Amino acid sequence: MKGIIILFLLLLVSPAFGELTKEDMRTIIKEENAALEKRVKEYIDLKIETVNAKIDTVNARIDAVNTRIDTLEKSVDGRFDALEKSVDGRFDALNMRLDDVDSKFNRIWLAIIALITAAIALPQLIIIYAERKRGREIQMLLEQLRDKTEGTETGANQ
Repeated sequence: MKGIIILFLLLLVSPAFGELTKEDMRTIIKEENAALEKRVKEYIDLKIETVNAKIDTVNARIDAVNTRIDTLEKSVDGRFDALEKSVDGRFDALNMRLDDVDSKFNRIWLAIIALITAAIALPQLIIIYAERKRGREIQMLLEQLRDKTEGTETGANQ
């Protein structure tokens, strides 16, 4: 029995005396490296998926912001167009009013120039007319005097 127990113990302990060969070590290391690489790849893939999801979210937000900007740009363009039309209409109305005022102003200036011309020329014309009238009167008086002097001379000669 002692022999059986010793044999049994030797059989149990014999794997403890076994050594690992280089090939066994390489195999174990390769398996561990493969498992580690697989876990690292899975972790990196998970992180890449997370980053891609975040990038997609950011892209969606950027697209939404671009859509808002486009909408605002169209709205602002529409408002500017309406404002430009309004301002153009007001300027056109103002130009028409200014043209009307300018036309009236030109008429007033023409009237003032006509009045100044009349104020300067009319007295001169009156003076010329009066001088001509006096000249005619003087001519008539001279003719009357000649006629009288001729009449007195012919009466004295007779």
